[in-house]
Amino acid sequence: MAQRKRTMRGRRRTYERNIAAVRRRNAEYASVLSDPKNRFKSNTTATTDKSNIKSYLRRPSDSFEQIAATLRQAYIQSGIVSGVIDYYVASPTYNYSIYPVLGNKQYNIQANMQEDYIDIAYQLNRLNVNYWAPKFFKDTLIDGVSFYIKIEDSTGIAYMKLPPEWCRISNLENGVYRFRVDMSKIQQELYDELPSELQEAYTKYTDGNVSDTDEDWYDRKWYMVSDDGVAFTFDHNAISNGGVAISPFASVLADSLSLDAAKDNVDIKDKLDTVRIIHSKLPTDSNGSPTLDLKTARNFDDQMRSRLPEGVVSITSPSSLDNIPLKGSGNEGIYETVNNGLEQLFYDLGISSSLFGGKTTSSNIVKESVKKDTNWIYTNLFPMLEAYYNFELTQVKTKNKILWNLKFIRESNFTLKEDIANYKDQLSYGGSRLDYLAASGFTPDQIISQLSFEQQALDIDSIMVVKPTSNTISSKEASTGNGKTIVKSPNSNINNPNKGNVGRPETDNPTDDTDRLSDAA
Repeated sequence: MAQRKRTMRGRRRTYERNIAAVRRRNAEYASVLSDPKNRFKSNTTATTDKSNIKSYLRRPSDSFEQIAATLRQAYIQSGIVSGVIDYYVASPTYNYSIYPVLGNKQYNIQANMQEDYIDIAYQLNRLNVNYWAPKFFKDTLIDGVSFYIKIEDSTGIAYMKLPPEWCRISNLENGVYRFRVDMSKIQQELYDELPSELQEAYTKYTDGNVSDTDEDWYDRKWYMVSDDGVAFTFDHNAISNGGVAISPFASVLADSLSLDAAKDNVDIKDKLDTVRIIHSKLPTDSNGSPTLDLKTARNFDDQMRSRLPEGVVSITSPSSLDNIPLKGSGNEGIYETVNNGLEQLFYDLGISSSLFGGKTTSSNIVKESVKKDTNWIYTNLFPMLEAYYNFELTQVKTKNKILWNLKFIRESNFTLKEDIANYKDQLSYGGSRLDYLAASGFTPDQIISQLSFEQQALDIDSIMVVKPTSNTISSKEASTGNGKTIVKSPNSNINNPNKGNVGRPETDNPTDDTDRLSDAA
């Protein structure tokens, strides 16, 4: 009997260890897996030929994979392309605010909606908007369309990016692009790294259990990813183009290759301008025949070549050599060609070259260019991100069952001081304090957590005592005989009766028991 109990106890422990291992494995999905074999990497080859780029751009929807691969290569090789894309990504602050959406049988603000606010703020903290939103933006600018599947567990939320060759946009739902995955492109060795949803779909596909009437499948090989999958694109023709999209920077590829060719010509010209030729003439007889045998002449030539500095070429021959200088023999206008190529590239990118050190006659040109670029971001990027995050907020169950929305603050890192001042000025006319705090860099969870902690736990007002200045000293305060004003600092000891109070005192000469015009209620 004792042996049987030990056997049962051992089986139970083995079972519990197996369950724990499965849970640990599932928990790892929130930290996106590394891919040491580059199996999730796009395998489309980039082109370096200008004629191929032009042929791709004639039918872009048929060659979107090659265009995306070439643009990824240009981002690595071209400082102009990478600089402009990074400039766009770094322009917005990605600060955001949240607000309840009244309506749909809910028309009043409830007293306990603070709990709803905290729940929504916590979910957005898990979504890590400030980290993932710039990544969504950058990948979409380069690839034209980016595909992500959300991975969530108790520790957090992460996103796995899928190669564009696997995926196609399937539909647009409330402003959010959804996509499908071609299961025939997935290999068996990728199975363990896939999210559980794609694992189940892959098993169903390989077992041949997909039917023509299955609503989650198209053409028996395209799996419709659930709402955990999201696609981002700026190409609004993606739906009508079979689910593929082109980057807004695709037009720069031809000019980028032309600029690279012009730079190569500069290198050739520089080599021609600096090369020097030394001619060693072999002695000849009256008939013009060399008097040295070939072996001796070769030894002389080898000795001379071994002692020449770089950029100097040796020639050994019995014939005469005319002095033909190579300096200036290259294209004299090559530097002008490079400059024109740079200007054309900036023009295709829609960016003022003044932002990257080009010539300008006015700083207003740079300022207006920044405003134009940020307006493009506000018009194209923010509505797309807001639609996605607003969908995610509908999945949060709040106590009052009120819909909440996210709104990105329209401000740029390049005009941050002016943008914050604009939101601050709006407070004088009844503007939103939450928008002002968000513009200042506070996330919703910081607003409720940090500010409440400062007031309730730290009693920050009693710690940060206002220093006497011309703005804080009242005319009714007593003065000494030598013309100095006596100002009593607030009592910040533990028996302070005003501890925890907020608002301005009712009088200009407050005491410890003076009532305050509190706006805490």
